[in-house]
Amino acid sequence: MALIFALMSMFFWGLALFLAAIASRKIGNILTLFWMQIFGFIIGVNYALFNPHLVSLQLLPPFMAILAVFALLQVIGTLGYYKGLIKGQVSLVSPLGASYGLITAVLSLVFLKEVLRLNQIIAIFLIIFGIIILSINLKDLINKKSIQLLTGTKEGIIAMLGWGVSLFLLIFPSKYLGWFLPAIFSRFLMILILLVYILYSKIAIFPKNQKLPFKLLIFIGLFDMLAFFSYSLGVSKGFGSIVGPVSSASTLVTIFLGLIFFKEKLGVRKIIGVLGIVGGLVLISI
Repeated sequence: MALIFALMSMFFWGLALFLAAIASRKIGNILTLFWMQIFGFIIGVNYALFNPHLVSLQLLPPFMAILAVFALLQVIGTLGYYKGLIKGQVSLVSPLGASYGLITAVLSLVFLKEVLRLNQIIAIFLIIFGIIILSINLKDLINKKSIQLLTGTKEGIIAMLGWGVSLFLLIFPSKYLGWFLPAIFSRFLMILILLVYILYSKIAIFPKNQKLPFKLLIFIGLFDMLAFFSYSLGVSKGFGSIVGPVSSASTLVTIFLGLIFFKEKLGVRKIIGVLGIVGGLVLISI
């Protein structure tokens, strides 16, 4: 059952992240994240109204600190990812961000005492190999003997670290609070963090010269919330070292849509890098 929820989160996150690439290129990464969080939160609240048994606020206090850290890391990781999609290609940024499954799996193995098997060791090396192949400009490395990261690489790595650590932290409240409350409360905290940043930076919530793509933002919020619900359900019923890597294979959905709608092309280097990362993510979950 946990694997089914992991696959659901993979699909919904893939859709959400691709649509976020479109929105970010129109209104920027900060407003995209802010509005999609609001719409996702509204959807979650409406669901809670019909299922009040899922909201046990008296159980929240012991986990508020960890959920606050989770929300902050999610904001940092997602803003990095969206910025990377503006600067770089989906086929580069997406697999880098999706490597958060490696971080989640390693942390689960270390702190939750899940046993590291041979296939997981091989998977870790495959993912690291894929990241290196995808990120480094090999021509400069060969010709100039210097390492130069490709555009969008830094942002993809920020997303990987932010998402990986935060989704590991989500395992603990999800096992005690259930699948719904951690997802909806952390969404509320993310909105507050973004609102403070927007007000401090004096960013217009309703841009004068740019119409907000509300329909697009609603769908991003819906798919992202469904992905979070699926992930929370998965880790509440199974191992984080399995659910994390499987859900991070959302990069397959995002890359596929990028190839179709953004007309991106995959060279040999990118194909090798993507296969390394995806192969590692699949292997680490077996």
